[in-house]
Amino acid sequence: MSSPSLSYSLSNIQLQLERYVYSLWIILGVPGCILDIAIFSRQRLRKISCCNYFLAASINNLVTLFVGVLPVMYSIDHPDLLTTSLWFCKIRGYLFQICLMLSRWFVAFACIDRYAQSSTNVRLRNFANIRMSYRSIVGIIVVWTIICSHRMIFYEIKGNICGIITNTGAALYHSLYVLIGGGVLPAAAMITCALFIRRNLNFKRQRRQTSTVADTEHQRQQKSLDQQILKLLFIQSFFYILLTTPQLINLIYSTISSTIPNRTTDRLAIDKIIAFLAELMLYVFPVASFYLYTLTARAFQQELLKILRLIFNRLTGRRPIQVGSLNHTLSTHNRQGPIMHLSPARRLTEYQHQ
Repeated sequence: MSSPSLSYSLSNIQLQLERYVYSLWIILGVPGCILDIAIFSRQRLRKISCCNYFLAASINNLVTLFVGVLPVMYSIDHPDLLTTSLWFCKIRGYLFQICLMLSRWFVAFACIDRYAQSSTNVRLRNFANIRMSYRSIVGIIVVWTIICSHRMIFYEIKGNICGIITNTGAALYHSLYVLIGGGVLPAAAMITCALFIRRNLNFKRQRRQTSTVADTEHQRQQKSLDQQILKLLFIQSFFYILLTTPQLINLIYSTISSTIPNRTTDRLAIDKIIAFLAELMLYVFPVASFYLYTLTARAFQQELLKILRLIFNRLTGRRPIQVGSLNHTLSTHNRQGPIMHLSPARRLTEYQHQ
């Protein structure tokens, strides 16, 4: 009895990875993304313009997991809608591409926001405000919704493949725009902003050393919070570049290999699992972002504890102590004078004296 062919073995490996790894992605990623959204929605963090990009990225990460992972998990034990329904093939590919582009550009604009905030140029610092962050987020969504629309036009189904297959020009355009718009440009923006932020912070540190004016407690707390947000941003940028690089390399490889005629079945199977592994890497950050944030930023940990405490109080029926109300009660008692508690024997003695 002959051993299974290479193509069959690789196909079986991919099936098992889809079954178990994708299930793990959903179990860990969905609660993590929901907690990310809850934390970045907190008033303390929403006052920082950069955190609005984090909030938008967290919402996008949740959508990415649903659009990217759930259809694949469904196809394990059911007919694959990607290869049986042309409209599903087009819509899923369109939405998935938008999500991937949004995630990269939200991080890139967060880097630009922090660079503007660290600048000594007043006009440039005006970019780092909450209203501008909302406008930028809407603009990013609109731009990539339009740019990715070619997927709705040129995506097709051939055999067991959903993609741009027969139109060589559209396939070349797709490869170039993903490589440049989804790889080179956002990565260059992140790296460049990181270098400029470091330069600006060094300049500010030198100015503080020569200044005789001490920071107030509020200013020190705000600087500490800004430093933690900046730390989150650098971590996010590093992992995005690291985890999207395999997909970009595979995109270049697949574009070149598509010009090679008469590829063997084993060669096609190898190319397929390489593309699958590259796509698998794209989900790592949406799954792991919450855990990275929790491990690296104290402000994130503090907001998480507040949310968990609030949930616990709601479940147990406890009401949190209102510090303001307690202080008001104490001050009212102080204005009314001291409250004296007399023992029964002392009250009887005073009554007899009367």
